Amino acid sequence: MSDYFGLDPSQSVRRMSARRYAVAAFILIIAAAAGFLVFRSALDKTPLDRTVYVTAQAPARTVPRTTLRNVVPRDVNFTIEAATRPPKTFARKLEPGAVEILATDVPVEIVFFNGVRTVRQTVYPDRPYSFRLDESDLVKIYPGSHGRQDEADLAPYVPTPLEIIEKMLDTAAVTHNDVLYDIGCGDGRVVIAAARLRGARGVGIDIDPNLIEESRREARRQGVDGLTRFIRMDATQAGFTEATVVAVYLLPESLALLRPKFEAELRPGARIVSHQYLIPGWEDKLVRTDLVEDASGKSRKIHLYIR
Repeated sequence: MSDYFGLDPSQSVRRMSARRYAVAAFILIIAAAAGFLVFRSALDKTPLDRTVYVTAQAPARTVPRTTLRNVVPRDVNFTIEAATRPPKTFARKLEPGAVEILATDVPVEIVFFNGVRTVRQTVYPDRPYSFRLDESDLVKIYPGSHGRQDEADLAPYVPTPLEIIEKMLDTAAVTHNDVLYDIGCGDGRVVIAAARLRGARGVGIDIDPNLIEESRREARRQGVDGLTRFIRMDATQAGFTEATVVAVYLLPESLALLRPKFEAELRPGARIVSHQYLIPGWEDKLVRTDLVEDASGKSRKIHLYIR
């Protein structure tokens, strides 16, 4: 028996089934492709994937990484402008504590609103930077001490002039009976000066292993390695219970981050001497502020707090 088209009914049914299977398979392929695109789009936006490629000059794995950390307690919106060919522009938002990674082998311009006006600043390949607040609570880009995402970056490395260190020791009345902790000790100069000039024991904490090694070498050179100890670690994870004096040269948001540790771990009567910046929320513990000029004639502030 044949159907209207001269085909065997069973053959017609098989052909209809094949067409249905083909249509179904096509729909599944389209759905899978759409699902992948949605997944890929979501992945591109996830905070875990923070790499922005602003170069076409080399394979991705060989391009230097520049990092931008947000230490400001709010989102920072900014634009990345790269003078590549063709020019590239990226609009980004960085949440508090997050790190943006720029894969670039050319300097790029970062354009952002600092709280008063729009500013632009150049960042360079293979260096760490941080969005931080300055003394006027304006957003500024500072060189960072590192670009790691698993440890806090409390401050850029800016050495304290030696004449300012001596004034800090005077303001805090450091003696041989004290144990001085320097948070973000850099090359160890505050701890070494306290040991050499006052006979105080000291502990320096810094995240940079090269600076810690430099501190140890200098302490040996100046003959105070028996009074000093230098530790490479994240200062937010350190313990301060032994300290009678704490020396800091940190920006306000980092001091605000450490303040709960000071309150929980420092013994009553411990002194905190801060170069230049006030500790937010500790107005009632501020004892005095001294003004002193450095060798270049620049006026600097030294604040003394009593726990």
